[in-house]
Amino acid sequence: MQVMTMLFENDVFDLASLVGEVAHEEPERVAIIEPSGRDGQGRRTYARFTYKTLSEDAESVAVGLRELGIAEKTRTVFMAPPSYEACVVYVALTRVGATVIMIDPAVGLRNVGERLRRLQPTAFVGVGLAHVARLIFGWGPRFLKKSIVVGPGPGFPGARTVASLRRARPERPQLASVGPDDPMTVLYTTGSTGPAKPALYTHRNFCGVLRIAHQSWGFAGREGLPVDMAVFPAFFMIGLSAKGTVVVPPIHFVREPPAKTDPAPLVEVINDCQVRSLFASPIILANMARHAEANALTMPSLEVVIGGGAPITGPVMGALTRAMPNGEVFANYGATEALPSTAHSARETLAETWEKTECGHGICVGRPFEGVELRVVAIADGIAEEAQDVPPGEIGEVLVKSPHISAGYMDDPESTQKNKIGPWHRLGDAGYLDEQRRLWVVGRIGHRVRGEQGPLFPLLCEPIFNAEPRVKRCGLVGVPGLTHDRPVLCVEAHPGADHSELRKTLLQLASDHEVSREIRDVLFIDRLPVDPRHNSKIDRPELARWAARRLR
Repeated sequence: MQVMTMLFENDVFDLASLVGEVAHEEPERVAIIEPSGRDGQGRRTYARFTYKTLSEDAESVAVGLRELGIAEKTRTVFMAPPSYEACVVYVALTRVGATVIMIDPAVGLRNVGERLRRLQPTAFVGVGLAHVARLIFGWGPRFLKKSIVVGPGPGFPGARTVASLRRARPERPQLASVGPDDPMTVLYTTGSTGPAKPALYTHRNFCGVLRIAHQSWGFAGREGLPVDMAVFPAFFMIGLSAKGTVVVPPIHFVREPPAKTDPAPLVEVINDCQVRSLFASPIILANMARHAEANALTMPSLEVVIGGGAPITGPVMGALTRAMPNGEVFANYGATEALPSTAHSARETLAETWEKTECGHGICVGRPFEGVELRVVAIADGIAEEAQDVPPGEIGEVLVKSPHISAGYMDDPESTQKNKIGPWHRLGDAGYLDEQRRLWVVGRIGHRVRGEQGPLFPLLCEPIFNAEPRVKRCGLVGVPGLTHDRPVLCVEAHPGADHSELRKTLLQLASDHEVSREIRDVLFIDRLPVDPRHNSKIDRPELARWAARRLR
């Protein structure tokens, strides 16, 4: 059986109706699989929920949401990690047409207030800990009347439980009175180059995101139904949108940031549930690959693995490919405002581009998805009203255009003006197009080091040094001077490495490559700071401050 080729033809993200359609046609099809403990023999057990059950529960809760005052365009914070009950509430929110503000708890509880300060949400859905933090840190109104607590536990004072919202299901559910250009969801950027920005997706935009996700995940044209695991809370609905099965990851998202996520349960659940597609951040994929290799494990059911949020290295791609003999690994490239824009396969990476990456050519992120247009234009700092394309092979600023891309930021016209040039979105990255029209990225424009002889781009330089076996990972930053930046290579070395000898080797490598010849300072750091969401991107502003202190 093949999944639909055209998703939500009216460009309204009505997931509740799609779930109801499956429930009517095939009520016993499994919608959600949730790990539920272990049996007497230590084997993992699972709770399975059908589309019939999911649809009935979601339609029942949707009536309660309307009674509570959560309806069309109600700005509703969603801070509940993947679970069956979270899926019920999310599907119900699409039934009433609420605007869902997705908050990833991995960003840190203190950072959430900054993300919500401007938006003034009037409803809040979250686990108990999120409600505790809401009161302690004063997110939005101190006491929201439209508060819902999700998950096990005694509940939360003043918040409604999901069970308390259940009502008799209407014979014909009330469709949400929303159109394609009404707000559907808000996804926050990571804030790696400044304050996090609220990317607003209309229903039309978000339907476009899901269509591209179906391309990327390989749903279209594949025999059988999707069995999907997304190790990223904002993407858990993708499998449902393809009428497939969603497997809840065995992760406590509040206690386990990506870098500390135990890969063993993930591999176990993937094999138990015959997961066919997986999305995760590069650090999780790297740890899974390492675990599988160390324990001679394979994941034969996996057909597609998608990594996003930061580059996936060639060695990680190779290790993952060996662990999934029947599948392929893809690196997705884009931004929170442009999910996703291009893809590059492990096979093409390992056969054609990774060797060039380690020689200072940047990281190839492949070709755009159908319907996505790419441009590389002259770099301009600050607001730009027009852009001039640069020739192929020349480094410039990367722009994208597509119906699925967020048109702006909610209640933030200044950020919208800074990050758009007409209909084109500024990804904030520098890169170039090769002779095959593949895009290569060389680093964030805001992270380029203004060297004495010209700019140094991190993703041109760093792979050269990361290829040295004693280097775990490195980051290039600039320490500001009077006329130019001082390029500094900050190195996280493998345990036991002789720093003095390694410094000599790295400085020799720097002098051997034109793109890195200005690097004359190497500092060693115990652990590179990384972004809170994916734990994969280097926090370069923080690293630059550390380097400046060390040099002083």
